Amino acid sequence: MSALTMPAAVIIARGKVEVQEVFEPHPGFGEVRIRVHATGVCGTDLHLLEGHFGAKFPLIAGHEISGVVDELGAGVLELKEGDQVAIDPNLSCGQCHYCQRNLFQHCVHHEALGVTLPGGFSRYVIAPARNVYQAQGLTLDQAAFAEPLGCVAWGMRRLKPESGSTALVFGAGAIGLLLMQGLLASGCSSVTVIDPVESRLELARALGAAQTFAPHPELFQELCDLHPYGFDITAEATGIPEVVESLAKYTAVAGKILVFGVAEESIRVQISPYELFRRDLTMLGSFALNSSVPLALEWLRTGRVRVEDLITHRLGLGGVEQALNLKANPGMAGAQKVLIQPWETV
Repeated sequence: MSALTMPAAVIIARGKVEVQEVFEPHPGFGEVRIRVHATGVCGTDLHLLEGHFGAKFPLIAGHEISGVVDELGAGVLELKEGDQVAIDPNLSCGQCHYCQRNLFQHCVHHEALGVTLPGGFSRYVIAPARNVYQAQGLTLDQAAFAEPLGCVAWGMRRLKPESGSTALVFGAGAIGLLLMQGLLASGCSSVTVIDPVESRLELARALGAAQTFAPHPELFQELCDLHPYGFDITAEATGIPEVVESLAKYTAVAGKILVFGVAEESIRVQISPYELFRRDLTMLGSFALNSSVPLALEWLRTGRVRVEDLITHRLGLGGVEQALNLKANPGMAGAQKVLIQPWETV
């Protein structure tokens, strides 16, 4: 087979992205090659660009991937060429302490497409067949949300909302609005959303938020007037330490706090252990996804979660640097979810 090349957006050093010609990959045993339709830009991509998460360069980032199967490796049984698919980018060994306890995203030998292995900011990507999910009944733009929505679905499995719960979410970026919709799909009766950008709050209302507020000095009192006993669930999708520190005061007795945003590894927050003890509060983290792509795809198919209005930009490989700048400056140009479409030239 001839060694053909393809363009890919490669992080070659901290803060530097170049479109380069790289060799087209081909699948090995149990693998498939996917012609990438769209790859969503995520905060993780920005962290990798900045050299965090143990990033090793050169790296083809991008882990929120949808596309079409175009080549099968030996031993692939359930997929065929032409299938529209979404990918779980997390690869686990299946043998370590955590894998044996079904905590695959904590695998001791964890790898991930677009994080440690070549990802979706390229025209083709290789994935194990076991990580590839049929996306029939969806557009491929919708299917590109399977990974971030799978993270929300895992968060809901951690959180276990009770039917009729009230929830408060800080952050109305794309992941915050997926989280809001996931809470509603999981039984919450109402979700209130906080964000400083009015256009984001408007979108939150259109997608089902019961109430929205911009942060202001009287916010706590205003929410107390509306919910005098607090919210059953409070969650943040910001990664901002001050927001994490504030969640307990908005949370009802015996309520649950979900830390969902990604903060820098060095950040520390102050939490009152007495308050957690005295008010029977539960504080949860939620990392990545774990066998939760099927639920995410079902939410998308049934319309329980809507994503079309979250897409604000579609760019080619030459736009990866622009997309990362939009991610770093979320108020810029009203950006929400940016999709990279590798077969586009701009």
